[in-house]
Amino acid sequence: MTEPRAGHVSGIQAGRDVSIAHSAVAVGHSTVTGAGTPSQWEAAIAELRTAVGVLLDELRRNEDRYEDGAELVEAAERVDAELAREEPRGNILLRWLGFIAPGVQATAAVAADVAAIQQSATALFH
Repeated sequence: MTEPRAGHVSGIQAGRDVSIAHSAVAVGHSTVTGAGTPSQWEAAIAELRTAVGVLLDELRRNEDRYEDGAELVEAAERVDAELAREEPRGNILLRWLGFIAPGVQATAAVAADVAAIQQSATALFH
């Protein structure tokens, strides 16, 4: 795996710009709380989809920088498709996110983004 150029900044920027408001996810010593009402659930899923969309764009843009770039893009597409379902399945989301996480470890910003998305999915589905 190669490290993206020094000026690379992920568009997700976990813990800074992405705020999963109704599941209150942050990287570090934070509290994770699930969405309570149907409208909060839908809002949390929409925010999660936005974060996954940014991750997917990042992976597509830098696919050649990752050892398994094509597979990482495919996994992120599966996460996005699962979130688009009427009733997303948490176990499927976490399985694909679990596949992505080790593949992006060489890029700290993207790895933190994936961790934040995983924490959010865990909060919403468990």
